[in-house]
Amino acid sequence: MRLTSIAGAASALAAALAFAGTPLAAQPGGVSSGCAIDQNNPKDLGLIAFKLQQARAAANSEGRVKALKEIDKELDTKPERFAKNPAGYQSMLSQSLMLWGLEPGMATAPTTRGALGFVTNPTEPYDIVVELDKSFKAQAAAVPACEAELTAGRQNEVWLANTRAALDAMQAQKMDSAEYYAKRAMILVGTSPYAHYVLANTANAKNEKKAAIMHWGHVIKYAGADSNYKDLKNNSQYYMAMTQLELASSAQGAEAQSLGKEAAESFKTLLAEQPGNPDASNWMNNWADALTLAKDTAAIPGVYAALLANPDNYNDLMHTMGGVIATRANRSDDALKMFTAATKKNVVARDAFRNLAATLYGKDQFEAMVEPTRKLVEMDPNNYDAWMFFAYSAQGMARNAKTPVVKKAWTDSLVKYQTYAENLPAKVDVVNFTRGNENVSVQLSVEQVAAAGGNYTVAVEFVDAAGAVIATGTESTGALKKGDKKNITIKATGKNIAGFRYKALK
Repeated sequence: MRLTSIAGAASALAAALAFAGTPLAAQPGGVSSGCAIDQNNPKDLGLIAFKLQQARAAANSEGRVKALKEIDKELDTKPERFAKNPAGYQSMLSQSLMLWGLEPGMATAPTTRGALGFVTNPTEPYDIVVELDKSFKAQAAAVPACEAELTAGRQNEVWLANTRAALDAMQAQKMDSAEYYAKRAMILVGTSPYAHYVLANTANAKNEKKAAIMHWGHVIKYAGADSNYKDLKNNSQYYMAMTQLELASSAQGAEAQSLGKEAAESFKTLLAEQPGNPDASNWMNNWADALTLAKDTAAIPGVYAALLANPDNYNDLMHTMGGVIATRANRSDDALKMFTAATKKNVVARDAFRNLAATLYGKDQFEAMVEPTRKLVEMDPNNYDAWMFFAYSAQGMARNAKTPVVKKAWTDSLVKYQTYAENLPAKVDVVNFTRGNENVSVQLSVEQVAAAGGNYTVAVEFVDAAGAVIATGTESTGALKKGDKKNITIKATGKNIAGFRYKALK
């Protein structure tokens, strides 16, 4: 599972701490009307507030820890002094606990009261996360007008420490630890996309698919339009859609339909938000599959409707996939339009030319098959099926011939092309073509047909959408006996590579 979204988490998390640890009364702007917590009454509280400033300004950890322990000792000594100002007391306590979050390990696991400087019951366990949550709740109860500011203040150093620990553990594939830290972070902030993203991935690792889907949904909800969460949101949308489709595929009856409907909506959203993603054509196919599982095949034309309405806005891959989807839905007119659009976008769109020729054959447009077939054999000259399209075209025209002379001419063409296809010295099938932004790879299967055997150097030209050569590559098959098959892979680097063609093997 890819975790590309985590790379920028540190900076985004840091940005979330713009006001962390800052007293509410001192926050610049944005404070709700009526939100004020008195930090100077009694005067002992004011002295603690001053000590907090010293802790924040400490030059090193040693100085900060010394100041924090003095603060906690003072707060724990005769606490009845602060009974008339519970909000002020809790404000000082919460600010101290937040600063403890800067100390390694203090926020990510329970400690003891004594370790923080409290004088009563020093050996008693003390969990900073739990106690900080209690403190925020106590302040909100005492001064309801500060609810919004206190909610924002929960994204503080302690929350950050646990969130970072969760993300780091997930990166290291320590899923139990990742889940533990994420749940601690959620005690303070239940609406952070980060914790839900971690919990989604840990649930998925445990094969708890429905729980994973729930948490990915929360990531999407809480990320909203915030650009800091863009990668988390995009990844979550993808993972949720794929997992919904996986569950729908293995379910039965009404459950399969329901999950299929959910998956279809997720892929629809995914495409709407990332139309230029390199995987967009695959998502179209997933969307159509989801609609089939939902038993809503009538909605399938909606998957590719935008391609028909605005063909110039989409690349050849999208049009080719749209044509495939339309073909499966028995909408050959739509398929013909999209395959044609794909061949206009890219003169080496091999799959588009192949599917265009097949679609024309299915519509009895035999003469129109000739041109896409010619283009196909130019780029794939040792492909048996490509040459057979000429034979199928001739067969159809022979069947429609009005006179014996014309019928014989087309029958002769049928025999000619069928014989040529069957007597290729070597047959080539395209196993895979991977088309990246700057790196491409083609895998070809070469089968020796001629009895004499062969030894071929396969020369490939990688070209742009207009047919201009961007890069070249060669690979030898080695010696092949009749019936032998050999897979070869040729890779290249270059921008704007849209396809390939190879020189005929003779």
